[in-house]
Amino acid sequence: MSESAETIAPEADEAVRAYIRMNRARLAQDGSFLAALLPERFAGEAVHDIQRHIIDKLRAENAALKSKLEAVERAVKAWGAPPKA
Repeated sequence: MSESAETIAPEADEAVRAYIRMNRARLAQDGSFLAALLPERFAGEAVHDIQRHIIDKLRAENAALKSKLEAVERAVKAWGAPPKA
């Protein structure tokens, strides 16, 4: 698609922009529409979502820390209450 809307029908370009502005909320909920608007920058390449990777890594670290905390809490309970100073 080498031709732009401005060269084919200049008035159509503004009509599309106006429609998008008037229906922004409805269009934002339609993932397939948004995907059609975005350029295919990484078509055919194996691109991984860095945010997803970081979130998954943090979740794993959080689970490990929670497990260690629970183990420490169990050990403290097993030994009884710590002496008061």
